[in-house]
Amino acid sequence: MLQVTAVVELVWQDETGDTALTILRAPSSWTVAEIGAFAEAEALFFVPLSDCTLVGYRIRYKSAFNDPVLLADGSPITKTGVFFFETADDAPDSLIVIPAIKDSILVASGPTAGYAIDLTNSDVIAFTDAVIAGGVSNPFADVFTAVLAAYVQSRV
Repeated sequence: MLQVTAVVELVWQDETGDTALTILRAPSSWTVAEIGAFAEAEALFFVPLSDCTLVGYRIRYKSAFNDPVLLADGSPITKTGVFFFETADDAPDSLIVIPAIKDSILVASGPTAGYAIDLTNSDVIAFTDAVIAGGVSNPFADVFTAVLAAYVQSRV
């Protein structure tokens, strides 16, 4: 079954005219006016942290599954792998998320067992090498140069 999710995009602009988004989620049971008030109230906490100007917000509605979809190996789609990538000096690092991360690529022993992604796994190496060689970038077009870390984050 699908459910509707309300997505709020706070739109920021810097002195060059470039824009970026902060994405928040709000209960879809709220009215548009309630979601707008939520966006404006939350934005007040973000403004002191940024040199950008908040130029507006958008409300979108997306469909999402009520219950996680299980893949053949049993990993729910909400078991997300988060890969942190480094970019050039003085550029913001960024990440790539992959849903339903496989247990076979997780660290099997030690203090990070079960939630750290094994960066020495051959499939992980092939993925990170392809990302770096392919010129994947963050939202500011800063190209990824190295993988820094990777772990599992539940999206429940």
